[in-house]
Amino acid sequence: MTRETGFRLLKGAAAVASGLLLSVAFPPHAQAEGAWMALVPLLLVIRWSAPRAAFGWAWLGGFVFWALTLSWFPAIIKNDGPWPLVLLGQVALSAWCALFFGLFAAASSRVWRWAGEEPGWRRVAAVAVADPLVWAGLEYARAGLFSGFAWNFLGVSQVANVPLIQVSSVAGVYAVSALVLLANGAVASIVARTAEPLVRRLSGGCAPVAAAPGVAARLMRSAESLLPFALVMGSWAWGCGRVEAWRRAEPAAEPWRVALVQPNSPCIFEINEASVQRQRQLLLEQTRLAGAGRPDLTVWPETAVLGSVPHEPQTMKVIRDGAAAAGGPLLTGALEVERTPASPASPEGLLFYNAAWLFSASGEAMGRYRKQHLVPFGEYIPLDKAVPVLQRLAPTGVSCTPGSGPGLLYVSKGPGKELALGPLICFEDTVSTLSRKAVLAGARLLVLMTNDAWFNGSIEPVQHLNQSVFRAVENGVPLVRAANSGVTCTVDAVGRVKPLGSAGAVSDFAGFLVTSVAVPERPVQAPYTRTGDWLLARPGLLLAASLLAAGVRRAREKIGRASCRERV
Repeated sequence: MTRETGFRLLKGAAAVASGLLLSVAFPPHAQAEGAWMALVPLLLVIRWSAPRAAFGWAWLGGFVFWALTLSWFPAIIKNDGPWPLVLLGQVALSAWCALFFGLFAAASSRVWRWAGEEPGWRRVAAVAVADPLVWAGLEYARAGLFSGFAWNFLGVSQVANVPLIQVSSVAGVYAVSALVLLANGAVASIVARTAEPLVRRLSGGCAPVAAAPGVAARLMRSAESLLPFALVMGSWAWGCGRVEAWRRAEPAAEPWRVALVQPNSPCIFEINEASVQRQRQLLLEQTRLAGAGRPDLTVWPETAVLGSVPHEPQTMKVIRDGAAAAGGPLLTGALEVERTPASPASPEGLLFYNAAWLFSASGEAMGRYRKQHLVPFGEYIPLDKAVPVLQRLAPTGVSCTPGSGPGLLYVSKGPGKELALGPLICFEDTVSTLSRKAVLAGARLLVLMTNDAWFNGSIEPVQHLNQSVFRAVENGVPLVRAANSGVTCTVDAVGRVKPLGSAGAVSDFAGFLVTSVAVPERPVQAPYTRTGDWLLARPGLLLAASLLAAGVRRAREKIGRASCRERV
């Protein structure tokens, strides 16, 4: 085996190791501490590789990470998902998400070529500024491109570290990702310095022995490792202060009693008339029991009523009975059907919405919200409005139309005591812009209704919950979740979770949670609500794009020069 082959095998093993270690930081293992060093092997490979090679190694490590993290995909097979398509979907999505690992590596490799080997301010900037910015920017790109997949960002691994995740109130979950990447970079620098003698030995003693660094160089070398750790510890200490400020302010916040119902209905493919009747009866029984707690608001999950509104009499009767049983306002997910003039996009003159409807105790409609961010290939087929025949391929049998606007809903419990709700449906809790817009419009409580029955028996519901927590912290408002078979819980303004549980389980069972939610008159100070992604993620994306574009330009110039030499 040649030395070059050995180095390639070592780099491949390092990339795979990073993918494996990082996957362990997320559920089901949830060893969050591992995320602080999981990327060190990959970062070292990036620093010691050309951009093109770094891209390939990082893509490999990213693919390993995503293939393991998306282990819940095969659960769809149990719900009549064709196994070849499900497995193809898992592989394709893993490959797509791994692409962003590769792009980060290509951009970072260029940064480290600029930074050089000698201690200095350039290396400090690479560790403390460039790498974290580029990582955050590419996570932001993944969240938005082609409908986006804002799932399991690096910072989400730290969801249980309540003080640390408070920085998401400044620059979103991307700020937590940047801090974790920052620490990995610092450790990588320490390992690289420690490994210098070994590298010289492996290179056959040909590598020059560096002269003893001067005072300035030693200071820069120390800053390369210590500055990132100081930023992480400073952020954690600041977060402790923010959590303590909320603890002091919480008693003065208005308590709203909320009932969250989890019926654990089967996936849509298992539904028949008998199961519909059983589930509706269970839903009403649970609501009647929850109503004994005199809630100010009762929430049913996404598509809880197993029917459509407002033209289906039996479905509307179930909702009215539920509102009466709750003894107060009822917010329920439902399929909304709107009659409209026939058009090429809607030949039958019907539009379908995944919606949330709010009803009074007497069964009167008080408002509705239509889901804005639809799941491609789940709730609609891309281009199906232009090519209506594609609508028949939608898994649920109907192709939904997206809603528009935050669609705030309002409940009250007396004169001067009105609460603005910001509804979210299904995976909309992964889209930070939707929560931001709702809070900017006046929402003081975010309400998520979801149906994770597609993934029964898997870790998906827990991973899904972890994304939700950041929407509360980013905006400084509490959030409640009513899940069909997922995790039903409350999340306070600083990200502490109170779940509905049963014998140690947090999903895949029927039950309800009645609890008091502290809703502040004004949201806890959260700059992210005002500034959004302009502080970190968007500048990071701009830097990443600039580095990658420069790399492409340089590659084209090399090809052009080579072509000229051949012609000569």
